Amino acid sequence: MVLQQDLSLNLNERPVMKVVRLLEDTKAELEKELEDDKAVHEMMTCWCETNNKEKTAAIAAAEAMIAQLESSMGSSAARISELKQKRKETLDEVNADHKALMDATAMRMKENKEFQASETDYLEAIDAAKNAIIVLGKHNPSLTQLKAVAHRLLDARVKEMVDHTRGVSKANMAAFQSFLHGAEKAASFLSIPGMQSYAPQSGQIFGILNQMKEDFEVNLSEAQKSEAKAKSEYESLKAAKEDEIATGKKLIVSTDGSIAEFQEKYAQASKQLEDTQDQLGLDTEFLKNLEEKCANTDADFDKRVKDRMTEIAAVTDTIKILNSDESFEAFDKMQAPVFFQSASSSSMKERRQQAVIALQRAARVAGSPQIALLAASAQLDAFTEVKALIDKMVAELTKQQKDEVAHRDYCIEELNTNKRSTDAAYDKKESLEAKIGDLTKTIEKLTTDLDASKAAVSEMMKQMKRASETREAENADFQMTVSDHRVMSMILTKAIDRMKQVYALLQSRQPGAPHIQTSGTHTDPGNGPAKFKKYEKNAGGGKVVAMLEEVLADTKKTEDQAMASEADSQSAYENFMKDSNKSIKKTQQAISDMTGARARAKEELSMAKTDLSQTVTELGGLHTTNGDLHKACDYVLKNFDARQAARSQEMDALREAKNILSGM
Repeated sequence: MVLQQDLSLNLNERPVMKVVRLLEDTKAELEKELEDDKAVHEMMTCWCETNNKEKTAAIAAAEAMIAQLESSMGSSAARISELKQKRKETLDEVNADHKALMDATAMRMKENKEFQASETDYLEAIDAAKNAIIVLGKHNPSLTQLKAVAHRLLDARVKEMVDHTRGVSKANMAAFQSFLHGAEKAASFLSIPGMQSYAPQSGQIFGILNQMKEDFEVNLSEAQKSEAKAKSEYESLKAAKEDEIATGKKLIVSTDGSIAEFQEKYAQASKQLEDTQDQLGLDTEFLKNLEEKCANTDADFDKRVKDRMTEIAAVTDTIKILNSDESFEAFDKMQAPVFFQSASSSSMKERRQQAVIALQRAARVAGSPQIALLAASAQLDAFTEVKALIDKMVAELTKQQKDEVAHRDYCIEELNTNKRSTDAAYDKKESLEAKIGDLTKTIEKLTTDLDASKAAVSEMMKQMKRASETREAENADFQMTVSDHRVMSMILTKAIDRMKQVYALLQSRQPGAPHIQTSGTHTDPGNGPAKFKKYEKNAGGGKVVAMLEEVLADTKKTEDQAMASEADSQSAYENFMKDSNKSIKKTQQAISDMTGARARAKEELSMAKTDLSQTVTELGGLHTTNGDLHKACDYVLKNFDARQAARSQEMDALREAKNILSGM
């Protein structure tokens, strides 16, 4: 009786209580998983709120920064345009001042040349008038003297210059012309005996000459004053224009520096704007994905909590049902006749027990609570239900095998793709860094060459200015030299003519020289007691004439040499200016080409830096993806063979249990 009671207790405890304990373990596991889900959800909620707050603030800051940068770029662009217009206006003013200075210089040289000629004419006219006044002031000037005076007045173009004076009336002018004509005409009487002198009809001509001389002197003084004033005004204008040109050039250099500064500021703001816009795009996309992920996480958590609670409630209800008195009584009734069953019933129990053992072994191998639950069910449920569950689990495990193979293949493919992309990105990064280095060196060299070329242009312009000043001084010296030599030539020519006139007069007197009358016949006076010696030219006078002619020849030779030297200097100056202008134009073209090349290099450098930044960002993304792939794949790849083998063993054990239940 005691043995039967013990057997009854074992039978009541063994099948039901195992299931109850399994259900309690399942409930505890479900509650633990629910707590884990809550902890994960709490962490996700904190993470979502923190990142949402940070990215929202970052987006607001980026939008404000973009507005500020766009405003700054607009201001810089406007300032650049304004400075370029100012530079153009300043350059136009400098060119206009330079042209005005060149025009004024040419006009000054022309005026000076005209003054030199006018001054020479006035000096000759004054000198001729003075000489005429001296001759006419004598008591009885000779006809030869009158002719020389008339010739000198005609040579000095006194008649033409009188037309420019206001002190000689028409009547006096007519008298003056009559005097000149009379003096010329009177010269024809020189060969008539008794006509060796000529007295002016009145003092009218003397007064006219005095008036003419005074007018010439006044006109000469006025011309000299006008020349001095014009020269002073030109010097003032020249100094003012040179100062304006220098100031304009300094302003152009300063403006160029300001333009470069604003262009650099614009480029920096543009680069910063581009980076900020890129970062804004990334932050916006990140925030969008974050909100979607957080929303999905909340929904998934709610669903998981609902499912967990439903599952826990079902397990709790099942435990209550199995722990009830009605359940125990029902199981007692079902298991009471267990020792009185037939041999077929005993065989069925053995097969059930073998299947349970096989399932428990599979549960231990796989560590699967589902198989352990199935083993417990095999002790209670009908074979058909257990086999159906086994088929379902085998199918699920088969699917897991295939999914794990696909996941492994995906991991291998993605890791290889990530490696290739990373290697390509590193190659591109190295290439861009090399390109940036080359462009930086190119820009530095172009900047150095530009500075050297600009300095060369500035030096050439200084040399041109210096050459112009030297040429102007040389021309002034030449004008003075020529003027002096021409005056000297005129004086020497007049002196030679005067000497020759004296000897010509003496030569003409020699045939009709008077002699002392001596006694003799009426037809032949005889030789007389004495006679004059033969009249001959003084040897010293000939030497004077020869010396004067030699000095005159030297003077003309010096004048010719000065003119030839002036022509050579002018030609050399023109060639120098022409060559300098060509060189400046060529250098300015080179400056323009180098400026364009430097701008293109800067643009390429900016693009290369942008590409490098994008490549670095891409590398960061690839590294992040690689980390995510390793997190998702390392465990699968490392344990793939073991997991596949364990799952195969699990499926084999399930099939073995099914075969046992099927009687195989």
